[in-house]
Parts: sequence; C-alpha cells; structure tokens
Amino acid sequence: MFGLNTFYLKFFLSNIKHKDDGWSHTSLSLISGGLSGATTLCMFYPLLFCQTHLAAHVGPLVDREYTGLLDCIQKTVHTNGVRALYTGFAIAANGMVINKAIYFGAYYSFNKTILDHSNSLVSIDEKDTKLPFWIRFGTAQVSTYLSQLFSYPLDTIGRMLIVQTAQEEKLYLNARDCFTKLWKSQGISGLYRGMLPNMIRSSGSALILVLHDEFKWILSKMGLFGGEIQDD
Repeated sequence: MFGLNTFYLKFFLSNIKHKDDGWSHTSLSLISGGLSGATTLCMFYPLLFCQTHLAAHVGPLVDREYTGLLDCIQKTVHTNGVRALYTGFAIAANGMVINKAIYFGAYYSFNKTILDHSNSLVSIDEKDTKLPFWIRFGTAQVSTYLSQLFSYPLDTIGRMLIVQTAQEEKLYLNARDCFTKLWKSQGISGLYRGMLPNMIRSSGSALILVLHDEFKWILSKMGLFGGEIQDD
C-alpha cells in the first residue's frame, strides 16, 4: 500500500501544474492515499472477508464453522459462489478510500504545512529539509486517529454484512438497511463499537508511517530512491 501511495502521488505531482500550491498538494495527497487504499482492497478483499469470518467464530475447533482460511474460502464459494467473497465490498471500499486518504493525505499535508511555516521564519541557509522524528510521529498519530474516526462506521457496517453471509436468515438487506437498523437500535455507539482498541492499536500504524518516511529519506540520500515526496 505504501508503494502504491508513493506511485500515485509521484504520478500526480509530475503531471499536474501548480503542485506547489498548498491546496493542490493537499488534494493530491488525499486522492493518492484513497486510490492506494482502493487498489489494495480490490486485490485482498477476499482475505479480509475470511479474516472477519474466522474472528467471529471462536470457541472449540469442533464447534467452529470454518477450520481455517482455505476451508472458509471453499465453503463460501461452494455455498454462495465466488461473488460471496466480495460481500460488503462497496461499503468497505468507501471506508478504505476515506481511511487511507486521511491516513496518507493528512500526514503529508500536515508535515508540508508545518515545514513550510517553520522555514518561512528563518533564512535560506537555516531552512530544514524535513521535520524532526517526534513531530512527524505526532502528525502521523493525528492522521491515524482522524482516519479511524471518519471511516470506522463504514467498517462496522461492512463487517456486519460479512458475518451474516453464513447465516440462513439475513438480518440486513444491504448497507443502507444495516445502517438504519443499527442507528435505530443502538444509536451512534453501535456504529463505533470496538473503536477504542483500534485507536490504541493505531500507534503502530503511525509508527510504521513515520518509519517508512524515514527509510525513503535514507534511500534518497543514498541515491536509491528518486526524490522525497514530502518536499515536492
């Protein structure tokens, strides 16, 4: 996903005029992040489908509906066809686009804004080419929190639709019906159920984002990576 985001961002920055404008850079960062998330989801959604099913069926092995990844795929395809592996894809794709657009886009935009502001206060000789690690980790953490906040309800609906595929009687007709019933029965708390552990776990995602940025910087200094996205 990181490679796809870099590819899309470099493509846009090299083909669109006025890329140095703050709003243009922010827009391109959001678009490239969303596209990278959507592309990744298209390739790996069946694995996410099986992961959700396996996580929902806990208990003794003999009582579980699926014994493993391959068993889950085989039984799902045999019962409902290949299309069933993409149940809830549309709502999940919307959530992934929002999540990764903010995750990547906000991170690069925050860093660029802070760096440009700090450099505007000093002479040319004193300008920095990148922000300190702790500031980038802070912007990554904020970006991760925001991405979770805006995309989690869609993720909840997608998981609910996936889990019910194994049930004979469907509780929800589609994503809209799922949202309506959750909102009426549980309110907004139903859409954000389980978000706190995700928020705690997001520190790892923020750290990965900063370390990826750091490795790109090191490789660019060694001449092994063509330029630094953040400074474009």
